[in-house]
Amino acid sequence: MIAIWLMAASSVFGAAPSVPVMVPSGPYVRISPPGGPFYLGNFWEAGTNQAAGRTKVHVVANCPYQIQASLQGLKHVTGRSTMSPKHTTVVINGAQARLGERVQIARSNKPTTPSGVDVPVELKVAMNDMVLYPAGQYSGALVITIMAVP
Repeated sequence: MIAIWLMAASSVFGAAPSVPVMVPSGPYVRISPPGGPFYLGNFWEAGTNQAAGRTKVHVVANCPYQIQASLQGLKHVTGRSTMSPKHTTVVINGAQARLGERVQIARSNKPTTPSGVDVPVELKVAMNDMVLYPAGQYSGALVITIMAVP
C-alpha cells in the first residue's frame, strides 16, 4: 500500500500555493489495475469451453514485491447459476489454480524504477460439463494482490 501525503499552503495575496509531497519513508508498493471489464467471451456449447484474455497491471514499488492473482466466482449474468469450482479450470500466467485460489504471477527482488513497470496478466478459463449450466455470459472478479516481501 502506498500513502502520499499532500500539504497545501494557503495562498496569500493571490500567490500560487506550494504543494510539498512527502514520500513515505518505509517500504511501499502500488498497483494500477486496467480500467474496465476483462472480457473473455460467451459460453454456448455443451462440453468443455475455453476462453483466454490478456491485460496488464502497472506496478510502482520502492522495495522487493510479489504479485498474486485469483479468479473469484463465475456467475451467470441472470444470477440463476454459479459455476462450480470442480467444473472450472483457471490458468493465470501459466500457473494452474482452482477458482478462488491465489497464484503468484510476478516477483521482483528489487524495487521498480520510479516510473514503474507493466506486468502482463494472461487468464485462461476452461468450463467443463457446460451441459449442467445455462449458456451465455458469466461474470467474475480477477483479484490482483501485491505485497512487499522481505
